[in-house]
Amino acid sequence: MKIVMFGPPGSGKGTYASRLSPQLGIPKISTGDIFRRIMKEDTPLGREIKKIYDAGGLQSDELTIKILKEEIEKPEAKKGFILDGFPRTIEQAKSLEKITKIDVVVNLDVPDWVIIARLSNRVTCSKCSAIFNLKYMKPKTEGVCDKCGGKLVHRKDDDAAVIQDRLDVYRKQTKPLIDYYESKGLLKNVSCDDPGIEPGIVVNKILQVLKGLKSWKG
Repeated sequence: MKIVMFGPPGSGKGTYASRLSPQLGIPKISTGDIFRRIMKEDTPLGREIKKIYDAGGLQSDELTIKILKEEIEKPEAKKGFILDGFPRTIEQAKSLEKITKIDVVVNLDVPDWVIIARLSNRVTCSKCSAIFNLKYMKPKTEGVCDKCGGKLVHRKDDDAAVIQDRLDVYRKQTKPLIDYYESKGLLKNVSCDDPGIEPGIVVNKILQVLKGLKSWKG
């Protein structure tokens, strides 16, 4: 099954996709994680991506699609995948359609106040990119990832001023995708208005949605 996790920054896309991935037996593919991985490499491409990232810009659609195509063609993605962080615009959605067919778009409907509460307390593993929340989903050991023992860091794009900028960009560029995918009959809404809700509860909501699809194979 080929799934797009859709919603504003801080809606939980990464957390839910990470938990769904092993249950469904398909990889979670995050364009953000891919670019961060490339940035760590001392290459011209890595340095160029880092320059754009540090300036708060977005990577070009052409480059993103090229890298994404390589990921979904890997053997582990043969049965499907969960896309996290892409597409962000209708133009990107149309480009995605040229390289693969999406089965469902899960739209996480989350109020702004929940997003702010989550992002301002979020930390990410510097090694495996696992996500924790210092208020609602704390790691067992402070500053240490439960999964791999890596160092937990507060990303620059989770600072208050940057959060507002990201929400502004989302409303302007990404939200129209809701109407686009709804018109294609691919959109499924999953709501959440509790910043401290156990992730497993939302994951179960998403699974129930997936099980109701014709493309569901268990």
